[in-house]
Amino acid sequence: MGINAYIPGLAITGCVFCGILAALHIYIFILEAILWRKRAAKTFRLPQATVEIGAGLAANQGFYNLLLAVGLIWGLAELSPDVLLFFSAAVFTAGIFGAITASPRIIFVQVIPALLAFIFVDFGFFSTKVWSYWKHPLYLLVILMGAGFLTVILSFIIKKYFLEVISKISLKPDSSNDNL
Repeated sequence: MGINAYIPGLAITGCVFCGILAALHIYIFILEAILWRKRAAKTFRLPQATVEIGAGLAANQGFYNLLLAVGLIWGLAELSPDVLLFFSAAVFTAGIFGAITASPRIIFVQVIPALLAFIFVDFGFFSTKVWSYWKHPLYLLVILMGAGFLTVILSFIIKKYFLEVISKISLKPDSSNDNL
């Protein structure tokens, strides 16, 4: 497993979770960037008109998911716990944002698997015996929880003050058609 694994079983489990996350994000990339027009209406329960309008945005979002997958694969290829922690934390916080602003189902698809990956990599690769070192597993977990908490706050602010305003504006009847 490598010289840096303090608890090899946990480190291996963390790498497995990171591999699953990478595969999941490659699938999301394919779904959002390539298969969007064919599969999005059923998968995301959207009207086909919305699917067509959002195709460009979905492709952009899919590409970001591909970048998360590539980062996880890079961390696995290098067996770098720092890289694996960073990208699993990125998936975790992005998942929180998506669960609050888009769909609560994201909690089960992204947030929980990313949290498990982070925890297993964290406690598998970093020693719990040295408290003065900033890479103590509990310090890193506290940092992740803080990032998650800030993401929750930011997500609710964006949802309330920006996304709900947009949906209210888009639901208003178009007054330009009144003269027809």
